[in-house]
Amino acid sequence: MIIQAKSTTLAVSLIVSTSLLSGCATTQQNQQLGGATFGALAAGLTTGLLTGNVGYGIAAGIGGAALGWGAVKLAQHETRQVRSAKEDERLYGFIPATDSVLIKLNKGYASPSTIAAGQQTTIYSDYSLSLPPSYNNQANVTYEWKLKKDGKVLNQSRPASQTKTAAGHQTIQPIDIPSNATPGTYVVETKLSSGNTYDVNEVVFVVR
Repeated sequence: MIIQAKSTTLAVSLIVSTSLLSGCATTQQNQQLGGATFGALAAGLTTGLLTGNVGYGIAAGIGGAALGWGAVKLAQHETRQVRSAKEDERLYGFIPATDSVLIKLNKGYASPSTIAAGQQTTIYSDYSLSLPPSYNNQANVTYEWKLKKDGKVLNQSRPASQTKTAAGHQTIQPIDIPSNATPGTYVVETKLSSGNTYDVNEVVFVVR
């Protein structure tokens, strides 16, 4: 508790300091940078407090601001069933779960995969869920994602859970690209988990 209190104090001090700097800025560029950094730090502090890791939240916020992602609003994902359990088993050739949950991310892609700053891309991830008979064909699946560039986390979602049946499913995650986003290659890491079982995949898109 003492460590978290110190981290929170440091985070608040950073936000206040940034606010003062942006208030003292004499050029429009400095004011914009200060405002973006302040917003990113505030968002990072919120993320850190929610996850219990204030330092990580602040670092992610600063990294996002530096690359133009400081104030991006996270869109809610959708999930839909795209195959029956039998179709899923035939397509991917796995044996139905007998005593444990099986969750597997099969493939993912971004559409469009190359976009301009200020536009939107959508991340699609296909996954299989197989359940033992004791689950009565339903299990809680938790979805979360991180947006990264050059190994740095720019933005991330809070975990979202839904009850799903054994079948093939697809997650749909829209991502708005800020108008001042840095050109380059971005990586979206999708993680799905159920109980102690999880799987991760990565999808790449390019901002030109």
